[in-house]
Amino acid sequence: MKDQRHLLREVNAVTPNKIEALAYVPTDSSWFLGHFPNEPILPGIALIYMAEQAIIQDAAAKGEEITFEALKRVRFTQPVRPGESLKVNVTIEEAGEETLFTFKVAHEENIVCSGLIAAKKKKR
Repeated sequence: MKDQRHLLREVNAVTPNKIEALAYVPTDSSWFLGHFPNEPILPGIALIYMAEQAIIQDAAAKGEEITFEALKRVRFTQPVRPGESLKVNVTIEEAGEETLFTFKVAHEENIVCSGLIAAKKKKR
């Protein structure tokens, strides 16, 4: 059975420091349960989860493990509705022992969520 929380369809490393992922939000996604009756919008945590999943998949392809440490400067700028397609862009920056993942989630040309995830990477 497919995990209904997982919305990513494709994750690509555009360059060593950039990840691009495509997602689709099905109308029957479990994310919409109770959020909100008669006016469904995708919860903000689902948008953050998409960014994290893109980072995890990219790290796995590189033979790395990720430990998330902090979530900073998160902004939600417009709602995401059932049936929408999204694009997740992540930029990776090494900052000492930490790795910073700056992410943006967009529907068409509109950014719906952005933020920064601080993490530690290690080789498997």
